[in-house]
Amino acid sequence: MKHALLGLALFVAMPVLAQTAPDLNDLDPNTLPPAPAQGNALDLMMPQLYTASEPDRVVNGCIVPGRPDWLIEMNPATTNERAMVHAIYNLRWSKAVVENEDCDCALRHPDWAEVIAEFNESYAGMDKQQMFDTQMSYRSMHHQRVARARAICREQSR
Repeated sequence: MKHALLGLALFVAMPVLAQTAPDLNDLDPNTLPPAPAQGNALDLMMPQLYTASEPDRVVNGCIVPGRPDWLIEMNPATTNERAMVHAIYNLRWSKAVVENEDCDCALRHPDWAEVIAEFNESYAGMDKQQMFDTQMSYRSMHHQRVARARAICREQSR
């Protein structure tokens, strides 16, 4: 029944739609809108590290920087790299908070650029299995510290 009504509606609407379509032969080239000033040039500027896809936000009085786009995107080709960068980030903050017994904003929320630089210097050339093993090691070290780190941050209302 739905399909019959849809078909009837299209049957009735088609002549009306056909009448409203402009004839391209009738267009005058002098009345066309001007081309954009920039033309079809490609934008070759470097992308921003942090974008609107995950902007900076304030959490417990700290400015938490947004993650770079490539850490957010769901690209299967970069899964291992993204997981490794997150493992470095998590270990870095939990280790810093526990060692300093302080939940300062800079310790609790490390700079993504520094974490990515560490990844690029030390781990970017690894094969998938080596990267996975290193990631698991980092995650294990993080889990050994995270309860204490969270307790310190809770004591300091961060």
